[in-house]
Amino acid sequence: MQNHRGMMKEALAESLRSLMERYLFEKITIKQICNEAGVIRATFYNYFDDKYDCLNSIVYHDIVEGCRPFIQQNRMPEGTIGVLRTIEENRRFYRTAYNVTGQNSFEDMIRENLKILFLDYLNHHRKKGYLDEYDNDLLSGYFAECIAFHIRTFVFEKGGRRTVEQTQKMVNDLMKNSFYDFANEQS
Repeated sequence: MQNHRGMMKEALAESLRSLMERYLFEKITIKQICNEAGVIRATFYNYFDDKYDCLNSIVYHDIVEGCRPFIQQNRMPEGTIGVLRTIEENRRFYRTAYNVTGQNSFEDMIRENLKILFLDYLNHHRKKGYLDEYDNDLLSGYFAECIAFHIRTFVFEKGGRRTVEQTQKMVNDLMKNSFYDFANEQS
């Protein structure tokens, strides 16, 4: 029963993803999502509050669920590559999704889901005794902001696009170094 429930939720989310590759999010209705999935409208509300909740479910699936197995094994770089590959495969969807702005903005969804991911990682793999004055919640928010920037850049990069591997290397390089490593003056 739980597996069927998960499959139906995923089918509805994938219907929204598909529709967003053809239509503006604001123009998509719950009825269209349900028609695309082949279910009645009432079914949608068994899984989601509204289409923003459905959109957030896509982000959660792509980012958190896509990376979580690697986090559990303390393999964040491989998880980052997996997430970037998913984004690359769905670049058209992501470009359209970034047009969702305002109170329930797509960019906020990206940040919030990245924060969940980093909080999970830090709760399991944080170095003991290192800058303890900064709690995991603060750190996860900070790093979520940084990676959200990289994701947006990756999605909209034109011309000589970086590959997934080049983007992951850039993210890894920048996360391993501080601002002061790039400046002439030391803190």
